[in-house]
Amino acid sequence: MRYPHFEKQEIKDIVISTLALGFIFTYPNLNPLIIAIYTAVIALSFIPHELAHKFMAIKYGAYARFEMFKQGLIFALLLAVVTNGGFVFAAPGAVMVYTQFVSKRGMHQINITAKENAYISAVGPLMNIAMAFLFLILGSFLSGFFATVAGIIIQVNVFLALFNLLPIMPFDGSKIFAWNRILWFVMAAFVFVLWQII
Repeated sequence: MRYPHFEKQEIKDIVISTLALGFIFTYPNLNPLIIAIYTAVIALSFIPHELAHKFMAIKYGAYARFEMFKQGLIFALLLAVVTNGGFVFAAPGAVMVYTQFVSKRGMHQINITAKENAYISAVGPLMNIAMAFLFLILGSFLSGFFATVAGIIIQVNVFLALFNLLPIMPFDGSKIFAWNRILWFVMAAFVFVLWQII
């Protein structure tokens, strides 16, 4: 596995996307404290999701980086405002996987199989499922403010997992479903159970 590399633009895109999602998840509640809490929660949920994609793609020899979609970000912000926070479109960007790229060693051309592509796609939602499950356990030992924050972390992670498992392009679920429908159904069922619990 190659050492993960982060470009300045990639870091900038991740930060902007995280801040935008913090606003989108809280709109129309513009309380600075609420926005700050949700932005921190997004950072603990959205960023690990995307990094999981990146690291798995790198493991298979590809070049991968997070890229913000300006049109998708604007659409998400407008949708939050138009629906008064009634609908959240949590796709301001994604990790792009390149199988042909240039490095210091020259030109590279690799092949990513359908199975590997499914694994690259699955690790994102799996990260959110793991986070939700972890804080579901931790939350049972917490109270007051900390229990509330744990609850928000669970809700955001379950939502991100459910949203990304949609079996339509370009979401993660489409690649998982195309390769192995049983795996997709198991993951979707697990998320659905978590959704019912919260």
